[in-house]
Amino acid sequence: MSMIPMRPLGFGEIVDGALQIYRRDFGLYYLIALVATFPGYVLILASGVDAAAIAQSGDGNPFEALGAMATFFGVMLVSGAIAWVGMVAVAAAMADRIGEGPTTLGRAYRVALRSFPSAAGATVMALIMYLFVAFVVMFGSLAVIGVLLSGAGLVGNLVGFLLTLLLVGLVTAFWLAATFGILPAVIIEGRGAVSALGRSLSLCRGGWLRVCGIMVVAMIINVVPSIGVSALFGMGDLFVSPDAMDQISSTEQWLMNTIDLVVGPLTTPFLVGSIMVLFHDRKVRSEAFDLETLAGAMDTR
Repeated sequence: MSMIPMRPLGFGEIVDGALQIYRRDFGLYYLIALVATFPGYVLILASGVDAAAIAQSGDGNPFEALGAMATFFGVMLVSGAIAWVGMVAVAAAMADRIGEGPTTLGRAYRVALRSFPSAAGATVMALIMYLFVAFVVMFGSLAVIGVLLSGAGLVGNLVGFLLTLLLVGLVTAFWLAATFGILPAVIIEGRGAVSALGRSLSLCRGGWLRVCGIMVVAMIINVVPSIGVSALFGMGDLFVSPDAMDQISSTEQWLMNTIDLVVGPLTTPFLVGSIMVLFHDRKVRSEAFDLETLAGAMDTR
């Protein structure tokens, strides 16, 4: 029997439900997420390319700086992909535990690797759709706002830029909502890539703003540890003075990466838990999943 109540849940109940799932098996979920984060940490150390190294290479040959930047983004892409597999593994373990079944680190990753083609396919399709829409919105809004605010000077340009960022932010929020159900659809319902994306979109009908709000809150909480680590090492100064990057030593960069390795995976289970509880809530609200489950339980008696 599922540990999630068989009824529609309020916003606060979804967040609280995610926290309860998070706390009950925190050690296992944290270990799963940490295992997926560690290869990226090793790649950064092995490549020797980080933000500080890129800044320092910019003082010499420009081609060297471009090469360092390309290597850095390549490492970040590979690291992010591996960490995402860890997120799939956390979802697999969480699905077992929500259903009161046993799970282990090895089982979670076996399910994640088996689910990888469908989950990755749906995620890539959604990402391509998002990039296309964001591109159209960004350049379309810049053109329209530029015409409306032409002759307004620096203040007008700044207002136009901020409005464009707001529109892209709204598109991003709706993208998070549209894709929230991909992992549960693949892991719990065994759907393929196209079907999983369609399932996620269909569950959002009639509740776009609600799903957007929950996903935005969960994502903000998810990135808080990494932002906190960056702020601890003064990375926020880069927005005021980009030259501050040159003042970050290799030792400080290594220490920042190491701390981020430890604290970064802390909130991944909460994000996944929010997705799992939200998926359940949308099924109850749009498909009367609670009544269907109760009817099935009565038939087995």
